[in-house]
Amino acid sequence: MYLFQQVNYALSMERDPCLRCFRVKHLCLCSSITPFEIEPLIVLLVHPREFKKTVGTVKIVKLSLTNSKLIRGSGLDFDQDPNFLSIISNPELYPMILFPGEDSLNLSTATPEILSSQIPKNKRLTVFVIDGTWTTAKQMIRRSKILSALPKLSFNVLTPSIYEFRKQPKEYCISTVEAVSVLIENLKQKNLCTVQPSDAHHQLIQSFRKLVDVQLKYLSKSASLTS
Repeated sequence: MYLFQQVNYALSMERDPCLRCFRVKHLCLCSSITPFEIEPLIVLLVHPREFKKTVGTVKIVKLSLTNSKLIRGSGLDFDQDPNFLSIISNPELYPMILFPGEDSLNLSTATPEILSSQIPKNKRLTVFVIDGTWTTAKQMIRRSKILSALPKLSFNVLTPSIYEFRKQPKEYCISTVEAVSVLIENLKQKNLCTVQPSDAHHQLIQSFRKLVDVQLKYLSKSASLTS
């Protein structure tokens, strides 16, 4: 953990950051990012600690998915946030939250009949995606009466996370960028999503791989300097 903090501190102290991805220019990810849009709406609920991390993945999602919305929480409760409430109260939207559980609608296994009965066709599907650790994500849902009451979406995780320098608590736990990519793919397979340009969402993982590769190189370099 100390080494990981050293690397993050070194990155944060670099000068001349990219004004788009906010990483130092020689570590800029923008060249690997392909902007695209989708239908439905993705809303990223970001825990304040996650937004400050130089290796957080939510920035990749926001820069790539240009018609997504990002709401940066000042705490764990979004119920008083005007941007959050404006989405929740919009009668043209059908909000759901991406979170696994027995009461969650599993996109990977749901039949067309189940999907049509649970997701209205006359409203725009809106999926809230929490960006935070699994502990903070659970806290955010538990402390929010609105989030707790939303119907849940999930999918089967078929491959482990490539977030090599961040330990995942369970095999089904993946990063925010991976979750959004898999979510879009599942929605697309169920004819609940269109992507423009087509299949551009696959580039999310390529951008993430670049972030991981760069961070691993820094970890290796720092390890050799301290050995």
